[in-house]
Amino acid sequence: MATYRDFIDGLKPYGDKRIVATFGLGMASGFPLTFVISLLGIWLSREGVSKSDVGLFALITTFYTWKFLWSPAIDRLPLGPITKVFGQRRGWLFAIQAMMAGSLIAMATLEPATELYSVAVLAAFIAFLSASQDIVIDAYRIEIIEDEDQGYSAASYVFGYRTANFIAGAGVVAFAYFYGWSAAILLLPLLLVPGVLAALWVGEPERKQDGDFIKAEREAHKSLPVVLERLREAVYLPFKEFTRREHWLLILLFIFFFKAGDAVTAIMTGPLIVELGYSDLDIATANKTVGFITLMVGVALGAVLYKRIGIYQALLLTGILMMLTNLGFAWLATSATEGWRLGLTVGLENFATGLGTTVVIAYFAGLCNVNFTATQYALLSSLGNQARTVLGAPSGYVAEAVGWFEFFLYATALALPGLVLLMVLWKKSVGGGTLATGLATGKGKADI
Repeated sequence: MATYRDFIDGLKPYGDKRIVATFGLGMASGFPLTFVISLLGIWLSREGVSKSDVGLFALITTFYTWKFLWSPAIDRLPLGPITKVFGQRRGWLFAIQAMMAGSLIAMATLEPATELYSVAVLAAFIAFLSASQDIVIDAYRIEIIEDEDQGYSAASYVFGYRTANFIAGAGVVAFAYFYGWSAAILLLPLLLVPGVLAALWVGEPERKQDGDFIKAEREAHKSLPVVLERLREAVYLPFKEFTRREHWLLILLFIFFFKAGDAVTAIMTGPLIVELGYSDLDIATANKTVGFITLMVGVALGAVLYKRIGIYQALLLTGILMMLTNLGFAWLATSATEGWRLGLTVGLENFATGLGTTVVIAYFAGLCNVNFTATQYALLSSLGNQARTVLGAPSGYVAEAVGWFEFFLYATALALPGLVLLMVLWKKSVGGGTLATGLATGKGKADI
């Protein structure tokens, strides 16, 4: 039985400087998405831009879904003097952050009412840079942390990410209220500073030696020109290596379906709460206070869970909790409109989401070959987001057709395919958090 000392020992890795650094990296990664999907819409609406035009700006979020398409370049293409001085990961990170800071400063000088096209182009570029920064940061934080501490790295990253979400979402809006949006947007580049300092503090991760897979591929294609061989290694081999693994298609299906119910629920909780008649104060208290605290607790405990009970058990437990907490919204839809009910439902749902987010991020890290970290992680995370797009898009029509109670039963049922696939993977010992189990070869990550 776990003791209090076991619990305290489980929290000690959070003091490791590399784990602390991932908090700063999470902050740099978190705020651009908040700007793209939230702040931008508020700013444009305040400036008199029509709802139809504001809605079109949602198209720029496709960069996050398809970021794996250009991840091979970031993974292996050098940037000349920049990567010679700082290394492959930090060179790309600093270059992207410099362009993002410049783009945000330029955005602050624009007037949406008269320069909407320029705002749209610049916003799309910021979204592209944000998705690209995520590619670099995901690879960087995986490579600086040992396998057994990936859960803590994931939790610290999410802490930083959510903290930046909160600062950008609440702090910047409040600052804009007093000093205007131009001044508020000029503050956003400051949130890149923790990521810069973290990368300077920890240094460039050690590049792993090319494994047996790459060596064999080079030998088999040594007649190719060097340029073509390097291009093949960057673009084709990450996908070929992954598809050589046993039951790789099952892994991808599991990733798609695992958080499907949670994703669909998240899209429609806002309309439900508004329709039930909860006040803005009730919503603010539930989401920004109770929800934020329980989310952070879940994130922290997710790392301990991952290390203490193993990846299969952690995924199963968090998957069941995420599924069951969706039922809370079905209960909310049929109960009296009372603040404590909303706080309880949102709190439990956010706690389960926090647990699941940490465990899933750590699971993705364990599936990546260290020779192709950026590309493979971008592919896995993009696939995990596809359920939100594919299954979430028609969720409003489903809710209108069947009603709120039945809709959240449907959202709960969407979690079942992911759990079934998890049990199949568990039984076959596939993708259990390290590449060795994913390939069933007995080799470590650096040997593949």
